[in-house]
Amino acid sequence: MNPTVAPLLLAIEESAEPLIEQLDPPRRAAVLMAILALVLLGLALVACAMIGGRWVRRLARDRHGPTTLTTHVENQRLRTVLEPILPTGDAAETKIIRRASDQTIADG
Repeated sequence: MNPTVAPLLLAIEESAEPLIEQLDPPRRAAVLMAILALVLLGLALVACAMIGGRWVRRLARDRHGPTTLTTHVENQRLRTVLEPILPTGDAAETKIIRRASDQTIADG
């Protein structure tokens, strides 16, 4: 290295301050507060993910009995309402007429 450049580089290195210290105090405080807010937000998101995962795991672990919300009467009422669009006949009677499409017809 050139002997005249080395002292110049050393002088530049010694006078170099970190970028945060080059800012005026109000801006430095604003930058530090923004960094702190991002860190806290990241921690809060991680905590929410952990709590949510624990809650879902607990839900999956519990075994619930049969549901009592839909009764036989409600199922019959639903069948009568949907009767115009429900297929008639046995499900084994349907066959695929074209392989390229998913259209089916019922024999009968």
